[in-house]
Amino acid sequence: MSEILDELRKFSTIRRHPKELTEQFRKFDASLVHDALLDEFGIESHLFGIRSMFSFMEDQTYVGPAITVKFVSKLREPIANVRKRFRETGRATNDHALAAMDFAKPGDIIVIDGEGCMLGTMWGENMSNLARRSKVQAVVLDCAVRDLSDIRKSRFPVFAKGPTIPGSGAYLESIGLNIPIQCGGCQVRPGDLIMGDDDGVISIPFEHVEETLKVSKAIEEAENNTREAVRAGRPAVECYPAGRPKILEELRKKKAK
Repeated sequence: MSEILDELRKFSTIRRHPKELTEQFRKFDASLVHDALLDEFGIESHLFGIRSMFSFMEDQTYVGPAITVKFVSKLREPIANVRKRFRETGRATNDHALAAMDFAKPGDIIVIDGEGCMLGTMWGENMSNLARRSKVQAVVLDCAVRDLSDIRKSRFPVFAKGPTIPGSGAYLESIGLNIPIQCGGCQVRPGDLIMGDDDGVISIPFEHVEETLKVSKAIEEAENNTREAVRAGRPAVECYPAGRPKILEELRKKKAK
């Protein structure tokens, strides 16, 4: 085993909810679950500015526990200095992200705090191939991504702020694995449930997952009530907000008594 992995092993364990619980979120839109969290707990869970990067991700929902990695931006450093340090120590600026893939379990989602950096990125073709090899479900980047053409061919799901050309060697350096991070302005902790689809990405705090699922089911029931009213051709003012048709029906029944 690598000395680097041995050093980071204390950060390898995260909490994970049972898969049969988390898989139930796939039937919902991330926007609906976001509203459930906000309405019930007052938690803003949206990772702002982060979106799916490839057309093959359309109509797909990604749900899994977060493995977190923290990068910090640094002043532009001559790449010769970075390479010299690498040759002398054997340590790379993205070791924590690499270790995240070595410690990942199938279905995990790697979430990287890159401080919103668009100057360069630590994520490209090789990182995607390593993540796919470890059966990582997707990566969420609070920064840019490059090598889009190659990643598209491998069909590895990436949520990011956008594309870029430079790498990260002179701009970003990892400092932490499986620690609380900020991603898109939202706190993400290891084991929190990540959910991403066409609308964007949210983070569901570990301790609120079960209750959020219950609230999401109730909201979905109200949404279905409205969908049925729309299909039935009822007036718009009687269709929406969600669940309004049922509420109006109950009120009319009360008045008729």
